[in-house]
Amino acid sequence: MSPIQLLLLAVMFYATDTVDMDAVIDFLKMKYSKSVVFFICDSNQLPKIYTKINEENISVRVVQINKESVIFPPNILPYSSYSRTTCVFDYSCDESLPILQNFSDLHYFNITYNWLFLAENDTTVDANNVLWKLKSIQMNTDLTILENVSNSSEKSYDLIDVYAKGRHLCKDIYQHKYGIWNSDKGITMVPGYNRYYLRYNFDGLQLRGVTVIDRDNVTSKDVDSILETPGSTQGVVVFVKYHYALLCILRDYHNFRIKFRIARGWAGRLKSGYRLGLLGILARNEVDVAATGIFQRTNRHAEFDIIHLSWEFSAGFIYRMTPQLSDASGGGNFFTPFDENVWIASAVTMIVLLIVLKLSSLIFSRIFREDPHISLVTYFLEAVASIAQQGLSGTVSPRMPIRIILFSLLVLNLVLYNYYTSSVVGGLLSSPGKGPQTIKEIIESPLTLSFRDIGYHKILFRETKKPIIQELYQKKLRPSREGLNTIPVYTDVSTAVPYLKKGGYAFHCEMTEAFEAIADQFDAVEICELRTAAGLFADLKLMSFVLPKRSMYTELFKITMMRTQEIGLVKRNLKIYKIEKPICQSGSRVNPVELPGVSLAFAVLVGGIVLALILLLMERFSWKQKSLNGLHEFLH
Repeated sequence: MSPIQLLLLAVMFYATDTVDMDAVIDFLKMKYSKSVVFFICDSNQLPKIYTKINEENISVRVVQINKESVIFPPNILPYSSYSRTTCVFDYSCDESLPILQNFSDLHYFNITYNWLFLAENDTTVDANNVLWKLKSIQMNTDLTILENVSNSSEKSYDLIDVYAKGRHLCKDIYQHKYGIWNSDKGITMVPGYNRYYLRYNFDGLQLRGVTVIDRDNVTSKDVDSILETPGSTQGVVVFVKYHYALLCILRDYHNFRIKFRIARGWAGRLKSGYRLGLLGILARNEVDVAATGIFQRTNRHAEFDIIHLSWEFSAGFIYRMTPQLSDASGGGNFFTPFDENVWIASAVTMIVLLIVLKLSSLIFSRIFREDPHISLVTYFLEAVASIAQQGLSGTVSPRMPIRIILFSLLVLNLVLYNYYTSSVVGGLLSSPGKGPQTIKEIIESPLTLSFRDIGYHKILFRETKKPIIQELYQKKLRPSREGLNTIPVYTDVSTAVPYLKKGGYAFHCEMTEAFEAIADQFDAVEICELRTAAGLFADLKLMSFVLPKRSMYTELFKITMMRTQEIGLVKRNLKIYKIEKPICQSGSRVNPVELPGVSLAFAVLVGGIVLALILLLMERFSWKQKSLNGLHEFLH
């Protein structure tokens, strides 16, 4: 056994007259015991017990069965032991069986303890009769019977290994000889003996299983056909199929059958405290195996045993990047190269320069009469011409201060223009931007959201207290979609992928479920526009393959899963069920300029035309008024 495991106990019938203490000591050495508890019927053997055991530097405790009218097992053998403990029990006296049944009712016959049974005085006591009345003998029991070999010329004993494949399933108790002890050679093991290989074959035993399928009218007979079907299936998430594949490896290797019980969800609790879903079934020990993974929340560790760290849960939003998204820099928006603050600073700088130029012109025109009077509109046109890299007019003032100001304006616009054009060209030649990456950005985006039609999404929105998820529900899910030609709030992968292909939609699921359908339906360019964002279960990552707490199959299945991982079967199944995101293979391409990207430029043009027409009408009206006033003065 592993040094980490606690070695307990042999419920052992020992008598110095009929059982040689050397056999007991050799057994303790084989089990690397550091302490031993003797349950004896005859107190005459106490001196030899203490003398022999103390010589081996092993802690000893003796319990006299006949004198102890009430034995409370936890007072003698605590559930957690910090040393490798063995207990020796005499099952030949009448009081032995009730005490053994007390230990059995509290499930002491498990891998935590190591038991050895001996009969001291009455060799006619039937060990099988005693064993059959102990209900908690199970697959991980470490129990040995030291049986006298009557036809031997020398004192010798057979070491009999005792275990059961499922007493709760009304199965028999098995006994296998794994060694022999004699006074000359000590303990000799049976060649090829290995406890794991001795117990691994369940001989077609039917175990009780549970899985999660969120569908109506599913029976135990339908489970295999549903979970064996490749691809996305209604009401079944991909990690359930993956864990079913792992369970099939265990089933085929250990040769057992499974009758499934179907749960609609993983967890839940009524107001009375009654546990619901798969977790409640495991906590009540109503099944032996689970064909699904479960999250390793801290408050759940007392309700299941982990036999394999199996799956990395990666739920999130999947959408196609389109120019309509607010930060789609690759869509050809000519106003995105500069940040909003850069645009504001540039506008303020231009206004200040125009004011300085106009004031300078007024000052110089008063000082030097020959200097031409330049209007503010002229300076404005020159500023626009410099921004557009079109140069200045020929009416530049000969004064050095104004020329220095204009020269500084040209240099400033040259630098800004280079940054601007390089950013625009780079954006057109590169792939689209990142898109929304957080739940908050998803809420603020124009994307229409849909969720995988599975129970944990509905439970999350019903029970969550997180403000960000409540905001998501109120803004994106609660508004009615009845009568609209759009994606449903809850749907499956086959329905969602065509909407993702259109763009403007985001689908929340475990992303590996959708990648296979996306790879089949998206072309190379559309795959390059595929984006993912953080999901609603960002705090939940690692899932585990579990059994009920203190299951008799935990240690056996844990060893099998470790060997399955070593030979590559786990990696093979991950390749099958955990589909990776399709790789962008379209290469470099130019993204076309979309109308939303240049809409503001057209708005400026239209605004200028409208303003020009208004000014034209105003000038026309003003000219007409002046003409009428002049005519009126002429007549009078």
